[in-house]
Amino acid sequence: MQSLAEFLFRAQRRGELRFMLIGGRSLEAHGYVRNTKDVDFLIATHDIPVMERLLKSIGYHKEAETEIFSRWKHSSMEAEDVDLMFVSDSTFESLDKDCVTMPIGSAVLRVPSVAGITALKLHAIKNNPDRLAKDSTDILSLMRLNPVALDHDGLRVLCEKFGNAEIWAKLELLLS
Repeated sequence: MQSLAEFLFRAQRRGELRFMLIGGRSLEAHGYVRNTKDVDFLIATHDIPVMERLLKSIGYHKEAETEIFSRWKHSSMEAEDVDLMFVSDSTFESLDKDCVTMPIGSAVLRVPSVAGITALKLHAIKNNPDRLAKDSTDILSLMRLNPVALDHDGLRVLCEKFGNAEIWAKLELLLS
């Protein structure tokens, strides 16, 4: 992860690409460590060709793709898989405005805020209810570790905007 992070960070510093670390690794920026087998990045849709070029240049190949996601594998079994989540420029800007930074080796990666990560996870649950168990654990752990950043009422508001009433009901039950 460190060499990949440093490689992408250098591209970001050169102004070639904007990205944020999301997924399991991003939780570390907010005090929560969870084992994960891949690394996830958020990019604006207009940066897809640049990210693809960069990943290919270091030995990655695209394994799968949908309209909002792609998975990349490396020719070396030691390299982690890379998942890319695509969002509009406005969504990227919204998440970027209150992001935090996280050092990885000589790189300093941008990571969405607790509320930003939670919004992404609620959106993921809404589109794939099978994610509820893993993502609700992440959300509740982030809340416990960062009570000022996201409280009960803040989670309810995010659920109304990015999730749905069913997700809120399940999370509220877990909170009690």
